[in-house]
Amino acid sequence: MGRGRTRDIICHEEETNMKIRAEMGRRHAPLWPHEYQVDKVVELPNVAFASFMIQPLDSYDFIRDNRVEPHQGTGLNHCLLLLGDDRTDGALVQCGDDGRAMYAAYVAGARDVVQARLDRVADFIVSQGAQRTASGSWCVYCEELEEKFGVTIREGSGLDAMLIKTLERRPEVAQVDISLQHIETTFRLEFCAQHQTAEAEKAPDIRVRDILPLLNGSGLAFLTHEEAGTSVLAENLRELTGVGREDYAALFNARVSEISPGPEGVEVVLIDVDPQELARFNQAYEDHQAAEWAMGDMTP
Repeated sequence: MGRGRTRDIICHEEETNMKIRAEMGRRHAPLWPHEYQVDKVVELPNVAFASFMIQPLDSYDFIRDNRVEPHQGTGLNHCLLLLGDDRTDGALVQCGDDGRAMYAAYVAGARDVVQARLDRVADFIVSQGAQRTASGSWCVYCEELEEKFGVTIREGSGLDAMLIKTLERRPEVAQVDISLQHIETTFRLEFCAQHQTAEAEKAPDIRVRDILPLLNGSGLAFLTHEEAGTSVLAENLRELTGVGREDYAALFNARVSEISPGPEGVEVVLIDVDPQELARFNQAYEDHQAAEWAMGDMTP
């Protein structure tokens, strides 16, 4: 029995050993790796990526077809980044001739690093475009993105396809087109601040006080607000006189954004008013009705 417990303990220790893959070296130089400029990204099927990882010095068509000139006079070595489908790691390749890697390095978390940078680029494009465009279309130059974020976005670089996917996941974006020099993003108009402002300025200035007489005799009509959990029966508001209209001036002065038929009657959608005003009026009206009903019960 004692020997069995010993074996269980040994097995448990083996299962909890932590293993980390790394390339060890013995040298005087700092352990920090060098920086490389990624000019192209190629996403490979997992089989092709695994093949390169096993035999990195072989000749590959995907290196030949996407060759990056290593020395471009920038002070940095320019490289090709290989990513595997559904993998977070990658391989950095300094391209040689004939589709071979002159130098190569395994990069853990490479996809996450690239995606984090592209997310920053997408945030910039969306925030700038949605705030500044009135038409829904916004252009940004690739050179500007390279200066701000160090990302080379060019048609056919691989990073262009990844950026398009990143932008198309954003609810504000309807379409993305990348050319040789710029990225054109088409935004959904409901997210464009200037468009919304322009539409509001073009809309006719109709107030509740203007339409209340028109709603008389047209059946049930309800005043609603997108952020209110209740609606006001227009007939009840119309009953107010003098002092009552002053108390609820905010409702009488509210702008009408839309009038449409609803399941129970006409719905008048209000803007430029605190949605709590509708609830405040309904509560006061119910209290008034209850008081009148109580007074009626006291009548002999």
